[in-house]
Amino acid sequence: MSATAPLFVIQPTSGWRALDLRELWAYRELLLIFAWRDLKVRYRQTLLGAVWVMGQPLVTMLIFTLVFNRVAKFGGSEHVPYPLFVLSGVLLWNFVSGAIFQAGNSLIGSSYLISKVYFPRLVVPLSNIFVFVVDLAVAALLLVPLMIRYRVTPPLAILLAPLVVVVAALFALGIGLWIAALNVEYRDVRVVVPFILQLAMFATPIVYPLSRLPERYHFLILANPMTGIVEAFRATLFGTSLPVGALLWSIAASILVFVGGAFYFRRMERLFADVL
Repeated sequence: MSATAPLFVIQPTSGWRALDLRELWAYRELLLIFAWRDLKVRYRQTLLGAVWVMGQPLVTMLIFTLVFNRVAKFGGSEHVPYPLFVLSGVLLWNFVSGAIFQAGNSLIGSSYLISKVYFPRLVVPLSNIFVFVVDLAVAALLLVPLMIRYRVTPPLAILLAPLVVVVAALFALGIGLWIAALNVEYRDVRVVVPFILQLAMFATPIVYPLSRLPERYHFLILANPMTGIVEAFRATLFGTSLPVGALLWSIAASILVFVGGAFYFRRMERLFADVL
């Protein structure tokens, strides 16, 4: 009599799930493939891809300079020319808002894969962050001619700019994970997100310095985690004063948002293939 074959039962896990970074590391090549795929689509025609990535923040800077500097008489911060002040903020804001929007919609866009093949779903939104890091690096080249034009010499602290970008990426990924998980079940979320991001931009000192606001409103703006990130980015580029308290709050908020978003994403991950 032959031995009874073992019986394997595959069941979805229940409750909260660990992040399982080891599994994510095992699929690192897939992460790079997804990121490279998106980059090839964006930069397939190199000239047009680079023009779009650089042209969007440039046009935005020109419009804001005309409206807020020439008409509303806003100035830069701590002797930083207004075009440089705005462009630095717009570059970082475009990176964060674009990464949030794309990561939030990434599962919907990859539904054809998620419903057929298993891989850590966290790979999909994470790959979008890498794409926007490349976009930020390309668009940041716009700062070079402007800094030469206005004779602004970057300080040694510019070497710390990548660390600020890491904090911004962590914050964007955390928000993106929350939105991505919610978006699978509630499709109205992707309609609301662009509107919220537009409002959030004006709650961040992108086009105005904090000094232009009444002091009694500063705590509201500083409560926004993006404020500390944007101000730290400018401090590394132009040597302006760094609001240490705001930056520490931004780092703490980014970590909390990311950890919470990652665990919620993992909790809902078991439903993705069925719902999509």
